[in-house]
Amino acid sequence: MPRPTTQGYYASHWRSLDYFNLYRLTLAVALVFTGLLFDASDLFRAGSSERFQAFAYAYLLIAALFVLGIRARWPGFQIQLTAHITADIVLVMLMMSTSERLAGGMGLLLAISIASGGLVGSGRLTLLYAAMASIAVLLQHAFSILGGSQRMDSFFQVGLLCAGYFAIGWLAHALTRRALQSETLAQRQADELALLNRINALAIENSPDGLLAVRGDGVVRHASPRALALLGIAAPLVPGVTRLADCAPELARALSQQCGPRTAHTLSTQAAQLRIRCIPLATPDDSRVLVLEDQSQAEQAAQRLKLAALGRLTANIAHEIRNPLSAISQAAQLLREDTHDPAQAKLTTIIENNTRRLDRLVEEVLTLNRRDRLNPVGFEGATLAALIDELRQTEEIPADAVIVSMSDTARFQFDPDHLRQIVWNLLRNAWRFCRKQAGSIHIRLLTQSDAAQLEIRDDGPGLTPEHQGRLFEPFFTTDAQGTGLGLFLARELAEANHAVLAYVPGTDGACFRLSVHGRE
Repeated sequence: MPRPTTQGYYASHWRSLDYFNLYRLTLAVALVFTGLLFDASDLFRAGSSERFQAFAYAYLLIAALFVLGIRARWPGFQIQLTAHITADIVLVMLMMSTSERLAGGMGLLLAISIASGGLVGSGRLTLLYAAMASIAVLLQHAFSILGGSQRMDSFFQVGLLCAGYFAIGWLAHALTRRALQSETLAQRQADELALLNRINALAIENSPDGLLAVRGDGVVRHASPRALALLGIAAPLVPGVTRLADCAPELARALSQQCGPRTAHTLSTQAAQLRIRCIPLATPDDSRVLVLEDQSQAEQAAQRLKLAALGRLTANIAHEIRNPLSAISQAAQLLREDTHDPAQAKLTTIIENNTRRLDRLVEEVLTLNRRDRLNPVGFEGATLAALIDELRQTEEIPADAVIVSMSDTARFQFDPDHLRQIVWNLLRNAWRFCRKQAGSIHIRLLTQSDAAQLEIRDDGPGLTPEHQGRLFEPFFTTDAQGTGLGLFLARELAEANHAVLAYVPGTDGACFRLSVHGRE
């Protein structure tokens, strides 16, 4: 059970007081043995040896009681210290009165008590203890002179002893003040270091990058939970024991080639594609810190920054574009109605096609900026089939070109405007790249576990592997007439509804799957 603390004093103060009292116990035992050993000698005055032994036993008893007070830390520290010094002065003076031969030597014992009191009590009341000891010594010597056992010229020796008390008290006061300042500074620095360690621990625990500290001999000193997750390590590591080659052999082999602050390695794990930076710590054991960066997160962060800048730009200019765009479109229509020249009619058609393309681009950008405005409703197979049929008619796709199969048990929540935009983009792309034959587009709604999956597949040429990785990038398109925002917008709207839109490789043609979690 921890001992109670005292305001203004550290545990080291109580420990020092405990040591001081241990010295007192030892001294009291020695004095008891002295009284027993020299009981019949002429060391004491006639009939005073019994009084000396009584005072020595009382001194030993009081020192033993002080142990209980120190253990309980009650009463307060300064009260106990003052009681200790007072007991030393009173009992030593009483024992000095029993023998003139012991008086001088025992007077020096008070110098030890004064110095110890100053050191233990951090310099507080040290001069008061010196004054108390001086007054006691002077009184005892005065009584000895009145009793005829001492002469008047011995006051000089007693005066030097009292001056020594004050000198020792002042020196103890100065030294303990400096020691207390150093201790206070050390405690403050220790608290700041502990706070810094807690901050560092929180920063490491919440860092998006994984951090590994490895010794030069390959032993792992520290591994953050994020690093273990990125490396796919499920077993717990024992810092200072587990070797990197045992838990992550591929990483150990990569680092064995070269490690420096300007070198970076790449590593593919089941969890992520990693970029690894090695930072030497310049320690005797050649320790280094490995920073594991998830490249997919870095790419997503860069894309979010790019999209944020794009959103700010387009939000400001989209409305300004639409007005002159509408005027250009109307002017082109009027020119086509007033002219009979085929060349001019072709030029006006080009103008109208491009104005429609720009208008669609503006509409997609504005839709992207409104992706967080959700109003989810319940959907089922029949409702979704009706939406697909409506969009098919809008795009003028023949009915026999689209095969729709819907699960009767499929239920999910989605914003209707967002779902319309996603399905419209996917259906329009499928029709653009398919063979435009009967059954070229196959749409089906499935249920799997707790998710509803909508798949739209066409019988077109599909996508090359290099294009698959860039499908959902903004402004990436393989069609000269496309805006490059359709699939990107569809994925953003899906994520806004807590759904996932992905390309399904390994199929004939192109296949996209919309997975909606959390069935209704």
